[in-house]
Amino acid sequence: MKKNYFLTAGIAILATIGAVAQPTVPPNPAAGNASNCTVLSSNNTPLDQCPNGSTTFVTNFQGATYNRGNNGNNLGAGAIWRFANIGTISGTTINAEVTINSMFQAVVDNIDNNSAQDQNNVSVADFFAPRIRPDVSLNNSDRRGYVQFTVNFFQGANNYTTAMNIASLNFISYDADGSFESGGATSAAWFRETRVAQVYNPGNPTVLANNSSELVAYNYTDPAVTNWNGFAGGVYERTGLSRCAQVASSFRYNTTPRSSITFRFGYDFKAGTNGYNIGNPSREYGAKFGCYTFPNQVTLPVTLLSFNGALKNNTTQLNWVAENQVNFDHYEIERSINGTSFSGVGSKAPIQNNTSAKESYQYSDDLTTASGNVFFYRLKMVDVDGTFKYSNVIMIRKDQKAIAGISISPNPMVTGGMATVRFEAATRSAVEFKVVDMAGRVVLKQQNTVTEGTNSIAITNLDRLQPGMYMLQMNDGSAVSVTKFTIAH
Repeated sequence: MKKNYFLTAGIAILATIGAVAQPTVPPNPAAGNASNCTVLSSNNTPLDQCPNGSTTFVTNFQGATYNRGNNGNNLGAGAIWRFANIGTISGTTINAEVTINSMFQAVVDNIDNNSAQDQNNVSVADFFAPRIRPDVSLNNSDRRGYVQFTVNFFQGANNYTTAMNIASLNFISYDADGSFESGGATSAAWFRETRVAQVYNPGNPTVLANNSSELVAYNYTDPAVTNWNGFAGGVYERTGLSRCAQVASSFRYNTTPRSSITFRFGYDFKAGTNGYNIGNPSREYGAKFGCYTFPNQVTLPVTLLSFNGALKNNTTQLNWVAENQVNFDHYEIERSINGTSFSGVGSKAPIQNNTSAKESYQYSDDLTTASGNVFFYRLKMVDVDGTFKYSNVIMIRKDQKAIAGISISPNPMVTGGMATVRFEAATRSAVEFKVVDMAGRVVLKQQNTVTEGTNSIAITNLDRLQPGMYMLQMNDGSAVSVTKFTIAH
């Protein structure tokens, strides 16, 4: 074989504290077909070439030499490799240093495979092409991991001290695929690659793909409250380090010129209900810097940053924040009385389409004549081509009596990485939630803006934590409320 989340935003900031934990679970894989491969752009130039004879920066990563770091362990965290003359800008030679920043449940087998070939057995020695594998054999347990790299650019022949700021930097990722267990798209088990880049400011970088892409948008915040934006790959294996647009993307840095970028090449393994043993696959990752022209270029789909609700005067007030609403059509608000069977109660058009900007939405659902006391809500997010995905589910209770303190559901056992907290708020305010383990350590924090009335807030990313008993603390600025719960995976 070859080769969660919240962005930092005003409404919600979620981060783990202390020990490194697994990244959040990516969305389920998109549909695809291993035989689909769009290689040429509309002007019949390879996708990784600059159109119309432009001299824009295009890299060639070959001849890597280990320089320093990690006491001589040249494939360990902290190791620094040098690549001389990776390209030129206006006649100036550009060199690069690649640092292996860190590893999480993954190891590096090769910093750059110059023997790699594309789907047509053509050399792609100019790619930055590390080989990465999980740190253990994968069998009956879900697992995710990554290797984090930083690339620094320098100017001048044999110069690794003078930084080179590059405008309109474009980081191109190739062949982000994987495999299903037998059973094709209906299988409940898979292995796939993930690729994310550090977010330097909102919308930077922008992640672009072809409209036939098999990639799914993937964003999360790590324990250091660093935001990562990118995608989880497809699960339909291509041959070689393919240039197929269906499994390629472009991270585009659109603002201040940069002299370095940081990114993560990783994997997502789902064992499935019956277990799925694939051993310890070493995968080839491929990337370069330069021009990239997709036949039908789009931004990866809408990203939901937060979704919560509150009950006031028998009316549910839903609030959500989203970005990357490119080629996006509308939101459908769905309600259920059992958490399983949902039906539509309303819809919302995007405030503005074809933009990466962050937008806030509200929707009111009058429950005066609705029977029952418990209601579940979710958003169906529909693109212009009819494809869609769902948000997390939140629960609202119609009980008229005030809630004393806070309550969490499901209780006593939380599964699936998410729970709903209910409480009464006297006024609109900011509240902070802390998850504390039995040793008194804060292992998760989240901030939300709540409204007057009964609020239902989703506490997500609990799957980052080990199974066991925890305390949830809520601080509204005047008092601290506490409840106990147990996490089970």
